[in-house]
Amino acid sequence: MSLVIPEQLWKKATSTIGLVVVRHDDGVNVMAAEWSYFVNKEPLYAAVVLSPRARTRELLPKQGEFSLTLCSEEQAELADFVGSFSLDEVDKTGSELIGFGAPETTETPWVEGGLVALECVLRESIPFPVHTMFVGEVVAAHLPGRERRPLVKHGSMHALGKPVRRTAVVATAQVLPDGTLRVAATGPVASGSDVWRLSLLGADGGTTELGEHPSAEWGDFQADLPLPAGPPTLAGARIKVEREGAIPGFARVTVGGGAHT
Repeated sequence: MSLVIPEQLWKKATSTIGLVVVRHDDGVNVMAAEWSYFVNKEPLYAAVVLSPRARTRELLPKQGEFSLTLCSEEQAELADFVGSFSLDEVDKTGSELIGFGAPETTETPWVEGGLVALECVLRESIPFPVHTMFVGEVVAAHLPGRERRPLVKHGSMHALGKPVRRTAVVATAQVLPDGTLRVAATGPVASGSDVWRLSLLGADGGTTELGEHPSAEWGDFQADLPLPAGPPTLAGARIKVEREGAIPGFARVTVGGGAHT
């Protein structure tokens, strides 16, 4: 471990590159924003974080609106291009790779060809020591005619890989102040019956079955269970959680947030 923060540590994060469009007196400008995110669900808010070098940072508060296209993997060259030049240097909209869609709610066009294009009304500007975050409420969304895959920024630009297949149960177990045992777990979709099988494993090698239990609303598991009468000492005890088709999960039994000793 080091207390020295490495340079460009932020490149360890992963995001979808956004194409930000904002109007100005002579037309519109397009720039690439590596830090583009949804930041609220209802109402739907999207945010872009811009550096001091970005001319859009000056224009956006004056216009009070912007569009944001989340890039598809086919737009890697375009994202690189619009991120390499400033409006002060050249009008980037002359590129034949840029096609604009007509806005429905705002007056700002949006770049075609992405995962989704969002028309946004500026709701808040948040200054940081160097960068500024602009938060907009999404007032219109434009989806492509076919499914597209995202352009992922993680240091360099990447195509999205295969989904990670979960194979194991992950669990935790805690004795509550009233003596109830609370067990929580997640895992892959069961290959058979949608139940979770629990066992209390004593430090002496004994096993106490705690029964089968159904999934919660979102497919995970949480339940408060009475400890069985005359259980083995909880010192060193573990909980085993099984789910059909998955590697079992194990948890130390904790009391009050700490390991029971």
